[in-house]
Amino acid sequence: MELTVESLIGELGLTLVSGQESAQGHVRWVHSTELPDPTPWLKGGELLLTTGIQLDGAKVQRELIERLADHDIAGLGFGTGFAHKRLPAALVTAARKRQFPLFEVPYELPFIAITERAFAQLVNERYEILQRNLAGDVLAEALTGHLYPEDLQARLRPFGIGDQLAVLAFRPADPSAAAPSVERILERERVPSLVAIRSGLLCAVVAADELDPVELARKIRSELLTRFGEVRAAASRPAPTHSLRLTFHEARCALEAVRLRNGDAPEVASHADLGAFQLLLSLQDEDALLSYCRSVLGPLEQGEGEYGDELVRSLDAFIEHNGHWEKAANALYCHRHTLRYRIRRIEQLTGRDFSSARDRIEFWLALRGRELAR
Repeated sequence: MELTVESLIGELGLTLVSGQESAQGHVRWVHSTELPDPTPWLKGGELLLTTGIQLDGAKVQRELIERLADHDIAGLGFGTGFAHKRLPAALVTAARKRQFPLFEVPYELPFIAITERAFAQLVNERYEILQRNLAGDVLAEALTGHLYPEDLQARLRPFGIGDQLAVLAFRPADPSAAAPSVERILERERVPSLVAIRSGLLCAVVAADELDPVELARKIRSELLTRFGEVRAAASRPAPTHSLRLTFHEARCALEAVRLRNGDAPEVASHADLGAFQLLLSLQDEDALLSYCRSVLGPLEQGEGEYGDELVRSLDAFIEHNGHWEKAANALYCHRHTLRYRIRRIEQLTGRDFSSARDRIEFWLALRGRELAR
């Protein structure tokens, strides 16, 4: 859980006297200080603790709050029973005026108890971040298809995933921001999982021995909608652990398949929505799939050297945005005239024509098959 002034004082049984809304911001560190102006030594995001020994007048109290608020300090815990029997009125008034988080620390609660509690939460945060980076590495390695089944099972076992798994895929506007929410939901539902970001998707590999992946994805999507706006979701069927790579692509392809529909996409995409993707996923012969992809994309990759990769990337963006020049060019960070040149060059090299529905479909299938065969 992210450390905030609100969460910290809630654990300690303390009460905010001002700044309830601002108290939800992240606390980066905790410092004790008796300086009337500690801001030159702060970066912002710190929670300060003080007994106010040098804050013996209304003016200096007001100035401290102004400085802290202007410097984006997370909040101020004011220790009473030392230089001040109670919170100074001028300090409280200034904090309420600026909506700055302020709370009283009674004499019997030592600052070290607050600091230790905060540091424990910060350590847990760092552990969660480290675990999320590890999860990304495990998923990336699994999707290469180069792991033996027993090796793949060994890498997933620490995450609580056994013989059966499923993949849930979400596309929020900001996958990184939504990832902790997905982790908390799965923890609350007591579903062992590995959550990571891959190919622009927020993915959850979940133990699927006794659950309906589509229903679980629907529940997660519903909660994400309230915090992150529109979120597309998909779920694979349960499958043996060694099928993780194919299972991931089933969820990813289902998500893309419904994107191509016109207004009738389901709440959660599944294998039932795969359409033409089912043909690609059913090809067990990777060499045959690679052969097809090279027959379509080979002239780009082989005939233009390093520029061939740029042409393939431009082709993918152009098809991804349904032939919309402006949107595809923005996605590629290039001018639409540059994109038009690249598309013409692709047509010249491949002998295909984007005005032909058949050629567009072949490009699309080759690009998707290329991802599956990597």
